[in-house]
Amino acid sequence: MVLYLLAAILVVLLILLYRYLPNKRIYACFCVTLAVLGVLCYLFFPRTSQNEAMTEEQKYDILQQQQIFATWYAGYQKDVKDLDHNWRWYHQILEDFKEDNISIQTAYVRLKQLEEDEKALTARIGASAPPLELHDNFYDLTASIVQKTKSYAEAQQKAITLTRAASDPQRMPTDDQEEQNRLLQTVMEKESPVGLFTAEEIAEIRNGLAIPDEFEP
Repeated sequence: MVLYLLAAILVVLLILLYRYLPNKRIYACFCVTLAVLGVLCYLFFPRTSQNEAMTEEQKYDILQQQQIFATWYAGYQKDVKDLDHNWRWYHQILEDFKEDNISIQTAYVRLKQLEEDEKALTARIGASAPPLELHDNFYDLTASIVQKTKSYAEAQQKAITLTRAASDPQRMPTDDQEEQNRLLQTVMEKESPVGLFTAEEIAEIRNGLAIPDEFEP
């Protein structure tokens, strides 16, 4: 703030000098001298940065926040890993049926078991929440991650449930394997969630919890 004030004063002085100084060559030399001095000051004079103003108390607080977030994130990563595992198994079942490696009855049984696993996972994710100990900005970012993950899990479960229902041999409108496969593929393509995009929030949290090298032990 002080630097901005000094810069504003300097600009006003330069305007006044330009207006009242009769010799413009002297004015030009004066401006060049100021510019050179400014560059030298920027390069060689010590500057106080936000990082250098960090106290030991602030550093300790960040370390505490790091630990809180890391503990939560470890559990979150497991949830995401389980979501990915279920989704890959879902596609594997459909691929096996498409290649006629399994019957529609087997596909139905596998999808039914996968649906139960997915319901349990979706419930677990739905019960998760950001740590209350996080500061407001980190809490809000973590809450955004949680909400996106809940929505994605619900959409993934819906796709699996509808595909399981469509694969029910008792309700299949046709006995032709290719037609059955086309029906399941249509459900999969229509109901598959777009994706889980949380990289921006995670990167912002990590940047906010970073400690400059000169303060690391």
